[in-house]
Amino acid sequence: MGLTVDVLDDLDTHNLQAAAQAALQENNAIALIELLEMLWSCEVKGANAVIDAVLQRLQQLRALR
Repeated sequence: MGLTVDVLDDLDTHNLQAAAQAALQENNAIALIELLEMLWSCEVKGANAVIDAVLQRLQQLRALR
């Protein structure tokens, strides 16, 4: 849940780069999936940039398996 809160804080302050970077540095796939689900279902301004970062990170983590 910490990732989601951090990203929402960054989005609230219009810091899209920090929000995307937080997603790209996350190693917990479950946290990423929860964030993706929340961003996908809610209309949060700037969410698309973070959704792209989450999907990219999930692909990276999958490749490491």
